[in-house]
Amino acid sequence: MASTTRTLLAFFVFLLLHGGIHGITFTVKNNCGFTIWPATLSSAAAPPLQETGFILIPGASAALPAPAKWSGRIWARTHCSTDSSGRFSCLSGDCGTGTVNCSGSGGAPPASLAEFTLDGADGKDFYDTSLVDGFNLPVAILPDAAGCNATSCAVDVDRGCPPGLRETSAAAGGAVIGCMSPCVAFREDEYCCSGRYNDPKICKPTNYSMVFKRACPQAYSYPYDDATSTFTCVGANYVISFCP
Repeated sequence: MASTTRTLLAFFVFLLLHGGIHGITFTVKNNCGFTIWPATLSSAAAPPLQETGFILIPGASAALPAPAKWSGRIWARTHCSTDSSGRFSCLSGDCGTGTVNCSGSGGAPPASLAEFTLDGADGKDFYDTSLVDGFNLPVAILPDAAGCNATSCAVDVDRGCPPGLRETSAAAGGAVIGCMSPCVAFREDEYCCSGRYNDPKICKPTNYSMVFKRACPQAYSYPYDDATSTFTCVGANYVISFCP
């Protein structure tokens, strides 16, 4: 009986350390010099996080507990305001709900993404920074476990964005507020890896996707950019830092 008790105790300690009971914690930080409105979207098989949208002033952070096996994405909205009718909207990364909470809606591209699949194959967490939906803010993912690598797109891609990919807004004085991916900009199978290009052997980097890859070598620059852009870890909590 004592042996069984020790085995069960060891099992629950393992689960606790690896997120099997309580999951992990995402800490979202705003290192930008302006206010942002981070948002979260869970995959269809995962429950929503306790916050699907919130405000962070410069220098602020927020902790988001995540259940075991959670998967989804985190991004930041910018240039947000509430109109006279009380409707909330953002010029960049807006989720279209009319409120600060995204409540299951994704962000309109272009938006820089931090993507996660917790406790996936072989018990590993999989995570990446993605520019497949374009870029709106620098972002980094920093795990707190030994031996796990950070990944980031830490530069302002907007500054080197080709004219055909620039997202501008009259409401922001004509400023570039994001850099669209070629898929978003042109809606062609070659850039979206769709249709007859829906094959990693056929869909390859393009001159446009290489703009993103040169700026941010660790980030996904097109849908089949797995080899250099997917990272794994076990037993970590994660900091998602905007403007790292």
